Amino acid sequence: MRKRAPNAEDEEEFDFPAPPQYIEPSILREAEEWRGLDEFDALVKLEELTRLEAEVQRSSMSPGMWGFTFTSRELGRCRIFINKELPRFWQRFAFFHEAHHLLHDSCGCYFWSQTLANMNGFEYQADQFAWGVLMPEWESGEDE
Repeated sequence: MRKRAPNAEDEEEFDFPAPPQYIEPSILREAEEWRGLDEFDALVKLEELTRLEAEVQRSSMSPGMWGFTFTSRELGRCRIFINKELPRFWQRFAFFHEAHHLLHDSCGCYFWSQTLANMNGFEYQADQFAWGVLMPEWESGEDE
């Protein structure tokens, strides 16, 4: 079942996916070490693993855009942009989704939006990682 949250500015709604019934074991193993980290500690870990200076910026975006990452490997920096209109849990979901991109791809700039269309394998893995990290929060009701 999908949950919906209205966006007061433009009357559009976010479309939140239900948790997956299956998360790949390799992704669960990777996600385990990220569970329970707050944003600061997750950024520190991300910086250690990617060797990039990382920061988060929250901005208003349309409900179809949850977040994206801009990376300049030449400057050694990355910025994760997150839709500030998302509820707290889904902002964390977008953060970990984007973190997965930074951990596993080095091409530079990524955009991600939540749609009903089939995601390619890389987007699917990023979603699986975010769910792997956040499933305990979801199950405990901390997402509300």
